[in-house]
Amino acid sequence: MAGLNILLADGDERYLMALVRKFIDGFENEGDIEIITDPTYLDEYFESPRTLDIVVIQEDMYKEEFNRHNIGNLFFLTEDEPDEDLSGSRIYKYTNTDTIYKQVVNNLTTATMANIKKQGDTRIIYVYSPAGGSGKTTVAAGISSVLARSNQRTLFLSMDELQAFGWLMAEPKVMPAEVEKQLMFQSGFVYNLIKPYLVKQDFYMMPPFSRMLSSLNIREENFVRLLETIVAVREFDYIVVDGAAGFSETVSRIMSMSQHILILAQQDEASRYKVSCLLSNLDCSDDGKFVFVCNKYEPGKENRLAGLEKEGRLRISEYIPRDTATELLMPEEAGQMKSVQKVAYMFM
Repeated sequence: MAGLNILLADGDERYLMALVRKFIDGFENEGDIEIITDPTYLDEYFESPRTLDIVVIQEDMYKEEFNRHNIGNLFFLTEDEPDEDLSGSRIYKYTNTDTIYKQVVNNLTTATMANIKKQGDTRIIYVYSPAGGSGKTTVAAGISSVLARSNQRTLFLSMDELQAFGWLMAEPKVMPAEVEKQLMFQSGFVYNLIKPYLVKQDFYMMPPFSRMLSSLNIREENFVRLLETIVAVREFDYIVVDGAAGFSETVSRIMSMSQHILILAQQDEASRYKVSCLLSNLDCSDDGKFVFVCNKYEPGKENRLAGLEKEGRLRISEYIPRDTATELLMPEEAGQMKSVQKVAYMFM
């Protein structure tokens, strides 16, 4: 592997091996991972000058003299459960490896994130909500902005029946009519036709269609072929899909194609009910793939999603606060929100 230099150190070899497997899965080909279980060898290891991007270490194994080395991101595995979840440099050792990995990624410095280079297959992030008005498009665009500013070549495209996201663009424009007609034919060359019309902001965006998709005879299955052709050319690190509002066999198929699925909901009863119905029909138990986020969160109001968490049916990975100044955040504005950044970093 090449890229990041990562050290994982803990005296419990069995525990450490489980954590190593998660880091290998998460960082793939992005870093060299070293593991140390022997405190004596750890001292010897740090006798030579070290430059490390990420160190995750059992708290009582770390010594003050290690501070003289160049360590970009330092995390302590502690047996005392911290008050805050997924924040800071102290990590509760006995939580699950997915949570540990996400806390590390959520708290990496900007410089480290900029050095992470995704190579190989394009990853699809499918942003979905079972309830309307959840801010799905804004969050999808904000995530696209964060990824792009982290040196990830990112494409945003919308599957909404009514393509009303032109407000995200600095200079709104629509897809030319001759390209609209070609998408329905599911040609393997369709991306070559669309590519010249992609809009470049800090990320790339497929411009909206001028009319409702059904009136253009463009169906959900056309997007399957489009995604397949874009993935095949490997020109993007990420495709962020602002998913269709409903749930269908095609949506399920695109979810299967996606490496990450972000499910948005609000804290009200209607959203809770619709999420509950979704969970009854979709296996979301893989929390490495499915990420639940509560958007437009207001701490002073009752959180009806909490009941689903208590039942163990889901875990909310992040709460994105409601922006009281405006409901129409531009992508770069949404991307500057710490909560949106945390969500984006979960996928990197």
